[in-house]
Amino acid sequence: MPSKADLKPLDRANMAIAKVPPQVLNPYDCLGDNAEFGPALFSRLVPFSVHIATTIYEERRDRLVNTSIIEPLETATEHLHEGLAALGLPGSLQALEKPLGLPHSLAQHAEEIRRSDAIGRIQKSLADIDKLRAADVAVMDEAKQILAAEEEDDNALRLKYGTERWTRPQSKEDAQGQKIWKNVQQIGEYLASSLASDNLIREKIVAVEHLLKILAGPERGLLDFVPSSRRTEIPEPLRPVIGRLRGSYNDVLRLESRRRKKVEALREKCRADDIKPDILKEAARLERTYPTTAIVPAHFEDFFEKRLDRLYEPDLESLDKESDEQERLLSEVARTNREFESQKKNMGDKGQQERAQTLQQLDNAFFKYKEIVHNLEQGRTFYNDLSRTAANDIRDPAKRWANQRRVEASRLEE
Repeated sequence: MPSKADLKPLDRANMAIAKVPPQVLNPYDCLGDNAEFGPALFSRLVPFSVHIATTIYEERRDRLVNTSIIEPLETATEHLHEGLAALGLPGSLQALEKPLGLPHSLAQHAEEIRRSDAIGRIQKSLADIDKLRAADVAVMDEAKQILAAEEEDDNALRLKYGTERWTRPQSKEDAQGQKIWKNVQQIGEYLASSLASDNLIREKIVAVEHLLKILAGPERGLLDFVPSSRRTEIPEPLRPVIGRLRGSYNDVLRLESRRRKKVEALREKCRADDIKPDILKEAARLERTYPTTAIVPAHFEDFFEKRLDRLYEPDLESLDKESDEQERLLSEVARTNREFESQKKNMGDKGQQERAQTLQQLDNAFFKYKEIVHNLEQGRTFYNDLSRTAANDIRDPAKRWANQRRVEASRLEE
C-alpha cells in the first residue's frame, strides 16, 4: 500500500470553458435593418425639437398650398363659370345643338349630383359646421367665465383692502391679462363675421336647392322639367359662328380640366412631401456646426424657406399665367358669343329660348353646388383652426394666468 508521500496530486481539470456569445462580443454585427436582431433599441429616436419642427413645416406647407395656390385656383374657376353664365353659356348653345332630350354634359352633371348625394352632403356639412361653431363658442364662453371670475375676485379684494394697500394692476391693466382680453375680442369678431358668412352660404343653398333636387331625382323627372323645342333648320351663315363658339367654349372647358388635374397633382405632391429624412440630416448638420447649442425649431427656418421655395414656388408663379389665360379665353368666348347672338336674332323661336334658359339654370345650379361645397369645406377648416386657437391661445393661457393671479393675491393678503 503506497504511503502518503508517494501520492501525487491530480492535475486541475476544467469542467467548463467560458465562451462569450458572438452577439455580446460583437453586438454591432448583429444589429441593423437586415441583421439578426434588427435595429438597435432607440437608434431611431428622433429629438423632440425635430418632431416640433416637422409639425411646423407641415402646417406651413399645407397653409401655403391650400390658401395661396389651391384656393385662388378654385376661386378663379368660380369666376370662370360666373362669366360663362352671364353670357348664357352653355344653355343657348345646347338648346340650338340639341333641341330634344338632355345634353350630354347635363346628364353627366345629374349623375354626379346623384352619386355624391349632393343634398345629403350639404346637410351633413351644415350640421358639422354648426357643431364645430358651438364647440368654439363653448371654449370662448369658458375662457370668458375664467377671466370674469378672476376680475370679480380681484375687485372684491381691492374693495376689501383699498387701493392704497392693494397696489397690483387691475385684471385688464395687467400686461398678460390685456393680451388675453384682446385675443378674446379678436376671436369674438371672427365668430361674428363667420356667422354672417354661414348665413350667406345658407342663402346660396336655398336659391338652388329646388334645382339640385331635380338634378338628383330620376332622369324622367329631369326630362319633364327641361322643355323641348322644335327642330329648326340652322341658317347657313350661323353654322360657322356656332362652330367658332363651340370651339371657344371647349377651350374654356379644357382650361378648367387642366386646372382640376393640376390641383389634384398638387395635393398628391403635398401628401408625398415627407420632410423627416431631410430634416434629420439638417439636424445632424446643425449639431456638427453648433455642438454646444441645443437645437430648437427656430434653427430650421432657413431650411423650411428653401424647401418651400424649391417645391412650391413654380406653382405660385404659375397663378398669374393661369389668370391671364383665363381672361384671354373669356374674352374670346364673349366676342364669338356676340356674333352668335347677333346671327341668331332672326330665328325667334320662343320654345328654344325657354329651353336655353332652363338648361342654363340647371348648369348654373350644378356649379353653384360645387361652389357651396368649397365654401363649406372652408368653413369646416376655419372652425377647426379657430378651435385650436381658442383653446391654445385663450382658454388655456387664461387658466394659467388666473391661477397665477390667485397665488399672487394670497401672498399679498398674507
